[in-house]
Amino acid sequence: MANASLTGQYFYQLTGIDTAANFREAGVFTADGNGNIIGGRDDFAEGTTITSGSSTGSYRISNDGTGVFTISISDGRVLQLALTLVSSSKVYLMVTQTFDLANGTGIAEKQDPAVFAATPSGTFAFRTHTASTAQGPSATVGAFTIASGTVSGSEDVNRAGALSFPTFTGSFNAPDTSGRGTGTFTDSANVTSTFIYYVVDADNLRFFSINTGAPGLGRAETQTGAPFANTSLAGSYAFGSSGDTNVSLAGAKTVGHFTAGGDGTISAGAFDSVEDGTPLTNISFTGTYSMAANGRVTVTLNPSTGTIQQIFWMVSPSRAFLLTNDPNKVEDGTIDLQQTTTFANSTLSGQYAFVTDGFTTTDSFDRIGNLKADGSGGLTLNYLLSNPAASLQSVSITGTYAVTGNGRATGSVNALSNNLVFYLISGSDGYMLQNDTGTEIDGVMSKQP
Repeated sequence: MANASLTGQYFYQLTGIDTAANFREAGVFTADGNGNIIGGRDDFAEGTTITSGSSTGSYRISNDGTGVFTISISDGRVLQLALTLVSSSKVYLMVTQTFDLANGTGIAEKQDPAVFAATPSGTFAFRTHTASTAQGPSATVGAFTIASGTVSGSEDVNRAGALSFPTFTGSFNAPDTSGRGTGTFTDSANVTSTFIYYVVDADNLRFFSINTGAPGLGRAETQTGAPFANTSLAGSYAFGSSGDTNVSLAGAKTVGHFTAGGDGTISAGAFDSVEDGTPLTNISFTGTYSMAANGRVTVTLNPSTGTIQQIFWMVSPSRAFLLTNDPNKVEDGTIDLQQTTTFANSTLSGQYAFVTDGFTTTDSFDRIGNLKADGSGGLTLNYLLSNPAASLQSVSITGTYAVTGNGRATGSVNALSNNLVFYLISGSDGYMLQNDTGTEIDGVMSKQP
């Protein structure tokens, strides 16, 4: 990999925290393949402040796919990022600037400018998460249809622990030449959400909330497979979710696996989680579900720790967005059909890009870099560590791992954790959790070419 690996137009989004408050950031940039950002736009929200500006900058990519960004924005802000390439189409990002003690992670995705000429259309499943200091956090999953810029849809909303399921209407304005446009949703409870949207391609939209005091991000993906029925959820799935508790923002992290029978039953489930610093390890569960024709699924899970109520919205029979119905937290995530029937140590083999973010009882910790698995139980992690209490650190450590047949892998890595957990979607992708007491750190990993 080299600078030429990054060329064309990209969308990016970041979630983080600095000395002032939680922030959300999104934008677009054009990379010339020679280390220059030759144009772009950045949107930033923190507390009640929302600002945006044009951008230029530079980047550098090493042979192993890691590198750095510096983006200068016309409103005076400077965005400094570390990166690791999954491919020329997808990049993991980590905020590295130390002047405001900022921590944050995110993703950049290559855009398809050919679809910018028209307002998006079709039916999309979507998921959003906002962090309002005044009204509390909220997360939404649902589906909507866009036709000639007009929107109609249904959603489930967990707002500060209270679940509602309104319908909504709205509109999308046409995007500009960077794929950036604006829109609104107004639900049946007369709550209006205003947002900027970014076109990744014909099947993928991303959201940035511009509701004052409610920074938030989201995504929408073309829904396929309707009309849905219980048979639409069949096979083995891995999932990852995160959210906010009544104690702290980003205080809940969960990864897991289950098998859906296609008949309304769930079996062979297992999850690992950390909530407000308390870990749960390899908790088994069964459950039931019922799916409507529009892709909305009501789910009851029955682990030994107590009943869990969730809502799924199907993107397709192989993917869904999830929302947990819990008065004590606002947690949402994604579910992916596993692509391997039986997993083993040999399934996890090669070099993977990864990014994790979160905090311990003492500080924030974000990591980005490469994970190398030898297929026989040996791990090497090479990454940059961002910690506001210290300067950016380059780390190389080794460890071991073991993969079970359902795709759950455990890892022990020197000087990091004896309780790393991976739930594999395939030999190429997986969800990650650092399942340690007093720690709230999770992430994702994807195999590099």
